[in-house]
Order: sequence, then structure tokens, then C-alpha cells
Amino acid sequence: MSLYDELERAAKLDPERALIRITTTYEPAGGPDARVFPPTYPAGPRDEHPYVIEPRRYDGQERESVLLDSVPSEANRVEEALLRAWRAKRVQIPLMLLEHEAVTLSSLEAPHRYADAYLRDSLIDGVAFDKSDVGAAILVSTQDDASSLYEYDPGSLVYGAWNSHRKGRQARFPRIYESRIDGWDPKVGRRKAGRMDPLNLQGAVVGTGDNWEHQSVLEKASARKEKGGVRLSEIGHGNIAPSDAHGGVTISGATRTATLSFAALDRLGFGPAPGEAQVAARAALAAYALLGDRLAFGAGSLWLRSGCELLVIDEVIEWVGRGGKHAPFELALNDAVELFGTARDRAQAAGLPMNLKPVTLKPNKALADAIDFSLTRATTEG
Repeated sequence: MSLYDELERAAKLDPERALIRITTTYEPAGGPDARVFPPTYPAGPRDEHPYVIEPRRYDGQERESVLLDSVPSEANRVEEALLRAWRAKRVQIPLMLLEHEAVTLSSLEAPHRYADAYLRDSLIDGVAFDKSDVGAAILVSTQDDASSLYEYDPGSLVYGAWNSHRKGRQARFPRIYESRIDGWDPKVGRRKAGRMDPLNLQGAVVGTGDNWEHQSVLEKASARKEKGGVRLSEIGHGNIAPSDAHGGVTISGATRTATLSFAALDRLGFGPAPGEAQVAARAALAAYALLGDRLAFGAGSLWLRSGCELLVIDEVIEWVGRGGKHAPFELALNDAVELFGTARDRAQAAGLPMNLKPVTLKPNKALADAIDFSLTRATTEG
């Protein structure tokens, strides 16, 4: 039985194929117990560090964990990988492209996906997005009939979306695929951060931007007080004394856990399409999710951010069925590309196509002005 056949079998809620689970084991690029830098979050009054550290159960034991990459962040990484593959002409997927001057923003980059304000404030052939044929069709999508979203923006169905920018009761689409990475046994470190000026410039500054006037050490107190001056360090010159900065953590290892839920997929309907087409569309969405996962996480290492690169030690991709039955399988990147193409074509033949010609949008005047201002004239003060 081919993997596509198994996807169709799972889309029919076969109890032997309830979900796909991917478990990847990593060690830091610097070796076991090396330091990595997790994402930082605003620290509350009782927090000693900006990291998310909590006790969790893993392999039947309670262990301390640190969040290395959250579910929303992982989804964004997958979307970035899909966009890179599309630009490289490696895959054919539906996209909406907002174009203005030298700026191009895709629907895979829009924070709220199909419901994003960038799309709302754009035009298709001179018609406001919400009133255009494409926009109007997408915006009436529901869980019972998501065929228009499937056609123009399947990522919103796979990674989840909610139309929160428009009035009224709007549809919510929960994610069917999710992934996160946790580090184990974290020990929080410390470090000092500063900057040395090679010429050791001293004094104060009056003015901003390229038009500033230097004040001597003797003058700087009055200059800053009377003329609104600032320190040299505030415009990129002078020394900055070392001070406390978040120092990362050492970890014994890390684990990525990703799941693709066919029970969640089953909640998506495609209007009056026959049952065969509905199953094929769900299989195509599953293949889309697997394609994104392999593009983003199928390499030998994973770079999350500066100071946080992880080396793959082991990975298991498996079907998980009722009763906890496991059936591992292999899925190389080229096979994932082929699988998605097959699934997409099968759904199209059954009557549910994906639109593979990018939908081009232009910003309305207000959005165009805001983009121009942000790129060319905005200042820190502005």
C-alpha cells in the first residue's frame, strides 16, 4: 500500500491510522550539555529569567524542560520553508502575493493568514479584497464548507486561522498540524554584555540622525539638560559598560514532537462535493502538512536562532493507531514533494482543485502610504 493510499485510509478515520507523529531527538551543535539560547519572553515580577521553564513528564519521568520553539513559531518556520521552496520552483502551491514597489508579501507570511489586515486592505484588479471574487469566496468559508480556502490558501486550514479583524461571528479554523521543541534538564546561565568603542569617543550629543552636534565632557550635563541631548551610546558611538544579559541555558538534549491529526481533519467539510472528493481533499491537506514538515525539519541540523542550533540524533515518523499501535515509515523530502503532487492531483480529479496561479494583490492607497512611510521616512521618534 502506498503512502498516499494510507493517507486516504486515515482520512476515512481508519482506527489503525489515527494520526501521524514525528519525534526528533537533538543535541546542541556544541555537543551534549552545551549552551543554547531559548526564545525570551517578558519577565514577570517573580521571574528570574526570560525563559519558559517548567516541569513536564517525558518517557514516564518528571523532568525540567525549557521551551526552545513554540507551536506558532514552528508553524511560521514551516511556512517560510514552503515559501522558499515555491520561490525555488521546487513545489507548486496556492499563494496570494501582495506587491508594492520593491515589496512582495505572501499569504504564507501574513500573520493572520487568509484573514490578515494586509489582505483586507488590498485590491485585486482594482476591487477591494473583501468584495473581490476570491476574497468574498474565502471570507464565507466555514468548517462545513472550506473549499474556497482549500483552493486559495490551504495553509490557513493546516496551521489554523481566525478572522478576528472583521466584525460579526467569524469562522475559526483550528490547526490540524502542530510541532514544538523542548530542551531537557535546563540550567540557566549568566553573561555580561557591553560594547567597546575602538576610539573611546566621549561626550554627549545634541540633535538626531545625521544632523548632530558633539558636546564635550564639561558641556554634556548642561547640553543634555537644556537642549535635549543624549549619550553617544544612544546613536551608536562610545562605550557601553558591561551589564547583565540573559545567559542562555545548558541542556542535556532536546525533542521535537509534531502531530498531524486526522480527527481534526475530519471536522473540515467541502460543501456539496461528493464523499470521494472530500476524502481526497483531506488527504491533500495531510500531504501539504507533511511536505511543510520535511522542508522545514528534514535536514541534518536545525538553526532556530543565533546561539541555538540543534543536531539531529534520531527521528521517528510513525502512524499511531487506536490502542497506541505504532507503524514507523520513512519520508524523504523528494518523496514528500511527490506525495503532495499526487494528492493534489487526485483531489483535483475528484472535483476539488487547488489554485496554482498566484493571486496578485495591490495595497489600497492608505496601506501603500503606510508601507512607503515605514520603509523610507519613519524615524524612531515617529
